[in-house]
Amino acid sequence: MPNSTSATICDSGIALFDYKRLLLIGHGGRLLWHALRAKGMETVDPVDPVDHYSVTVISQFIQIHLRNAPLLWLYPLTQHQVPLQQLGAAAGWDHPSPLGLGISPDYGLWYAYRAALLIDADLPLTPLHRSLSPCDGCSDKPCVRHCPVGAVRSTGMAMEVCAKQRLAEKSICADRCPARMACPVHPEHRYELDQIQYHYRHSLATLRDWYAV
Repeated sequence: MPNSTSATICDSGIALFDYKRLLLIGHGGRLLWHALRAKGMETVDPVDPVDHYSVTVISQFIQIHLRNAPLLWLYPLTQHQVPLQQLGAAAGWDHPSPLGLGISPDYGLWYAYRAALLIDADLPLTPLHRSLSPCDGCSDKPCVRHCPVGAVRSTGMAMEVCAKQRLAEKSICADRCPARMACPVHPEHRYELDQIQYHYRHSLATLRDWYAV
């Protein structure tokens, strides 16, 4: 882990070096959503089924296979400020993209970090996954062209422009991102529409709270 990332975690009051390992867990593609639907999302948790399901499944695995090793949850469902994208980049999972999201060589833009935790267990270290950014070989940049307000730029994401568009009345960006959906990298892993709308409704609610709309 880069020193800057370690410092960010420690500065937030987390006793990083009291534990032997940091676990970063993610999902890619549609299988997690299929499992949630099969389980019955309302029975998992009516407010935040994705996070609660992730924590439940991971906790069960640790209880069974790691003998309930001492741990500290960093994400989700905590107040800790954890630099997930920095951790993902350190692991070699993703690269920066014009959308401000990490892009995975294996799943494109259709993956997410589901959990981060510290655990006092002698787990094997995962080798760094080195790869090239899929964006480097993409000359057409459809993500840039399909953003209706020009918030997606090769030089970086204009977050304020994006937020204003998403908060606009009857915005086509309220429950989906046309730029993200235009990405040609691994479209076979693109979330189904109900999953896309679920995540974007949650993020829109966060934007409304932030901007007091």
